[in-house]
Amino acid sequence: MNLTFWAALPQVQKQLQQLQDDLLKTVDLPNQPVHISILKLLQSGGKFLRPGVFSLFSSLGSTPDEARLLAGASAQELLHLAVQCHDQVSDDRLKGPHLGQANRQRNAIYAGDYLLTRYFAELLKTQPSAADLPDDLNAMQRILAGHLTQLQHQFDLTETVPAYFTEINQKTGEAFRFSAEQGAKLAGATPELIDLSAKIGASIGTAYQVHQDIALAFGQPKPLLISLQKGQYPLPLILILKRPAIQQVLKKRQQLTLNDVQLIQRQLDRKAAQSQLNNLTDHINHLLNELPAGTAQNDLRQFIRMLFQA
Repeated sequence: MNLTFWAALPQVQKQLQQLQDDLLKTVDLPNQPVHISILKLLQSGGKFLRPGVFSLFSSLGSTPDEARLLAGASAQELLHLAVQCHDQVSDDRLKGPHLGQANRQRNAIYAGDYLLTRYFAELLKTQPSAADLPDDLNAMQRILAGHLTQLQHQFDLTETVPAYFTEINQKTGEAFRFSAEQGAKLAGATPELIDLSAKIGASIGTAYQVHQDIALAFGQPKPLLISLQKGQYPLPLILILKRPAIQQVLKKRQQLTLNDVQLIQRQLDRKAAQSQLNNLTDHINHLLNELPAGTAQNDLRQFIRMLFQA
């Protein structure tokens, strides 16, 4: 975990360190390749954003239970890690088959499946009611549907901005919505605050994906090259995707070069992409104004500043 990211929010940082320690202790498999792949994910330097969001919104509740909240935060990260494992399989499809790849795919599938079972185990520790379980299952299905939609748009030269937002609302938006809603719900927040938390979380997730896309598109060419060779197009590219010259270059698919990427980057419109992000962050700040004034609202504002400066 990247502890530095959370330094300005020490209480959340402490909770996430406890979460990581707990996950490292409880994820224990006899199959060493699968076990090691999970440990690498847990120790990869990620920001633990989803359980961090869960923690921030749990401060809106009036009846926090430490064990229940730890289980809820664990469930959020385990679901995220499971999806990451399965994404590794879909990425490997684009490479030539060989024994090493087959083993990696097999291990990634088993790791992802195992993490999904752990997600449900932690979810049950939160003592959900019979009415809660369908919502929990539906959230997972919507997140997975977003990733499947992303696969459908690989190398899609007809993808539009509305289609892109539908995809990321399902994928990243839903993941953050679920984390925020669960944090508020498991801490005993009012129904009104739970609903508002879900709206804010969804908005944060969507804006974060756009922010990541902008950083990818205007950053170093190598990461963008990898993304384009997988057929994954960030928002700044989708904004100019209809241009025939851009489409002609993208048709090279895996044969794209760094020179091709640099040519594409010179044609991107940073102002147009940033305008999309500004509209989203303005909406987040508008929703944050609806929260009760106090520590929770202040911490969320601090988180937003950290998130979009990283």
